Amino acid sequence: MKKAFHRFICGTLIATSVLMPYAAQTQAAMIGSEQAIAASQSVERDKLRSFLARADVQRQLASLGAAGAADRANALTDDEVQTLASRIDALPAGGDLSVAAALLIVLILVLLVYLMGNRK
Repeated sequence: MKKAFHRFICGTLIATSVLMPYAAQTQAAMIGSEQAIAASQSVERDKLRSFLARADVQRQLASLGAAGAADRANALTDDEVQTLASRIDALPAGGDLSVAAALLIVLILVLLVYLMGNRK
């Protein structure tokens, strides 16, 4: 039984070792640099469009009187889109918190931990 199991495992390993390179060749293909650049640019344009479609951004644009920002964004060159997409990536993920507010929150947390520790 043990010998049959070893033969089965060895046969399976040999078959997969021989057949795997052929399976990989059918799925992988070279793409041209033009295709890679076009895909990158479309991703950046989609990122800009989705950013402009957000409700908070729409409210801010309306308060600034920037109507038609989406139409202007569609008219941007590829370099301008890339610059804006990199700026979008650099934006903070959460709200803008001042240093004073952050210190106040830390002070309150420290005070709460101190008070909870002295309740014993």
